[in-house]
Amino acid sequence: MRWNTLLPLALLAFNVPGSARAQTVSGTDADTTGFTTQGIEVPERHFMFNVGGGLSFPISDAGDRFETGGGFQLGAGYQFHRSFGVMAEYFYSGYDIRSDVLTGTGVDGNHYMQYGSLNAVWNVIPRSTFGFYFIAGPGLYYRQVELLQLSGVAAVPYCDPWLYYCATDVVAVSEIIGSRSSTDFGLGGGVGLTLKINGELRFYVEGRYHYIFGQSFDVPGGDSRKADGQYIPVNFGIRY
Repeated sequence: MRWNTLLPLALLAFNVPGSARAQTVSGTDADTTGFTTQGIEVPERHFMFNVGGGLSFPISDAGDRFETGGGFQLGAGYQFHRSFGVMAEYFYSGYDIRSDVLTGTGVDGNHYMQYGSLNAVWNVIPRSTFGFYFIAGPGLYYRQVELLQLSGVAAVPYCDPWLYYCATDVVAVSEIIGSRSSTDFGLGGGVGLTLKINGELRFYVEGRYHYIFGQSFDVPGGDSRKADGQYIPVNFGIRY
């Protein structure tokens, strides 16, 4: 075979794979929000954050003892996919203690709750101007009760697991006044609505339910009760 025949064939062999590769790259569905690698859409950004605040509603047994409070939240996370990410979050809230929480005794005090949690975040319609997401995960919850004043100076019967003090006998008022706390494991989950402001920056409104597995206290009569906590914070703010 002559060289003038082999040379065109060799050039054709090198040219065909290159053309195929060029067609494969040009055939990917790329847009301004991300790029495609082997059919999997990867977002341009990976970092997420949120900052917000709002109202927090104690419910069930906690709602019988504490007033509606307020708080703020901060979060930062990593987005593995445009629709899925992981968010670490901190939340702080404060509440007044209901004055009639103890029968026949006026109470003045405060209740504080802080938690750190690790949550999975699922953005359902990430490209839409109006969107929504689901968020859920475990957390560590720190709850503190601070009793500032009880009406009267005489000893009173006092037992309330949600105020972190329970005595089956008569207790002096001076022994009750003070600050007590508990750190417990809990779970939270909820849904949020978003409105695109500029690019990936969004305004959000979110409601979440938290269940805290509290400590067990012996109450009069030989029974025991767990100081489980239930809260529903509703927050709004900015997320990216």
